[in-house]
Order: sequence, then C-alpha cells, then structure tokens
Amino acid sequence: MADLWSLLARTLRIHRKQHRMSQAEVGRLVAADHKTVSNWEANRNHPPVDALRTLDATWGTGGLFEALHHFASTTQAPAQFLAFAEYESLATVLRINGVAFIPGLLQTPAYAETAFTLEGLPDVEGQVAQRMARQAVITRDGAPYVSVVLTENALLVIPSSARLEQLTRLTEVADLPNVTLRLVPLSAGPHPGLVGAFYLATTPEREVGFVETPARGRLVTETDDLRRLTVAFDRASGHALSAAATRERLREMIEEHSNDPVEEVQP
Repeated sequence: MADLWSLLARTLRIHRKQHRMSQAEVGRLVAADHKTVSNWEANRNHPPVDALRTLDATWGTGGLFEALHHFASTTQAPAQFLAFAEYESLATVLRINGVAFIPGLLQTPAYAETAFTLEGLPDVEGQVAQRMARQAVITRDGAPYVSVVLTENALLVIPSSARLEQLTRLTEVADLPNVTLRLVPLSAGPHPGLVGAFYLATTPEREVGFVETPARGRLVTETDDLRRLTVAFDRASGHALSAAATRERLREMIEEHSNDPVEEVQP
C-alpha cells in the first residue's frame, strides 16, 4: 500500500468481487469500459468521484469510496511525487510553472544541493543524484516538448555561489529545440502564475499534474483541477516575455554577474 490511491484501487477490486461483478458490468454502471475499470483497480488511473458515488449508492457502502477519493486527493505524501515522476518519464508534453525556485528539471547540482539542504532533507547527495538523473527526460531520444514559465523572482534568489552556473544552465536549456522557456519580468506585477509552482504532464494515455507545497506536494488527476492548472499556466504565459527576449535577458544577467567579485578563501 504505497498511498491512499492504492487503498482505493484495492478496495474497489475487493467490493467488485464480493458483488460477483465483472469489470465490464461495473463499467456499464458508471459509463466506462472494462479497460478503464481495470486501470482503476491497477491504480494506473484514478476513478472520478461521480463514478465512485454511483458505486457507493449501488453497493450500499455508506460513502466509503467517495471518502477514500477525498482523502487520497488531499493527502500529501512522497509517493505522490514518485507517481508523478513516472508520468513525467512517459510525457510527450511537459508544462512547468516556476515561482520562487528554479524547477528541478532545470537545476544545476550546486543549486539542487542548496535547495535540499535548506529543506533539511536527509542524504542530500543522493537526492541531488536522483534529481540530475530525472533531467535526462528533456534531452533523451524522443524527448517531450517542454514549456516553462518562470518568474524573474526565482532568478533573484539564486545563491551567489551558484548564480553564474545556474543562469548558464538556463540559457543552455532555453536553446534546446524541444524547450520553450519564458520569463515573467518583475514589471508584470501580480499575475496568475504566482499562485504556486506546479507541473503538468501529458502522456499518450492521460494528463496529470503535480502541485508543489512546503509539505511535499500533491498529485492532481481530477479533470476540474487539471483545467484550473491549465488555465493558470496559460494566463501566466500571457504575462511572460517571448522566448527570444527571455534568452536575451538571461544573457544580460550572465554578463552582469560575470563581473561579480570572486570571494577569496582565507587560508
């Protein structure tokens, strides 16, 4: 049992068998095909709450499935990010909204080390290695199209020791043919992208999201929630510089910081 979604999937299968119903028969109850029900029971996809309410009413469970869905949707757990990382590895399109920090797929090892250290996570070296391995998704054969909207705020808080390397990394990523990186300047003021950092991954089978929070984050699978994230991403994009102007701004910042005095290490 990795998480509550796993529990919901297992409970659904148990109740179906107790009621001596096939997956096709359950599918007819909730306007889905047998393959969809099979995916729910294998925890590959998550059932919509309306379908679960129908099953609660049909099987007289007292709202058990709706309750499991509620808690699975709102509980924050490390396993949820691991699940999203699997979708990320299969994605054909990735959309990333970055606010206060550089998104993980764009970080340098030094930046990632600082971020994990600030979070107080154990095995920082191992965490950095995992994050660097994830970044292969944007340069592998058949890499997804990646669209990133990043606020200028995130660039201003890069630690001085990692600033030049991190800005250089961003320009390298922005030059990749499958990546569109757009910067929202400070002059844009308040905009929808400031609501929080999140990811959207489109795979051949479905779309999922991941919302970052100080308490690990949450996997997003509900249609309405995904729509809200998509709208927030598009509205934030409307405040961003063009991709060309973003690359120029990054190069300007690199020039500015390449003249920063080098801190001398005292013997």
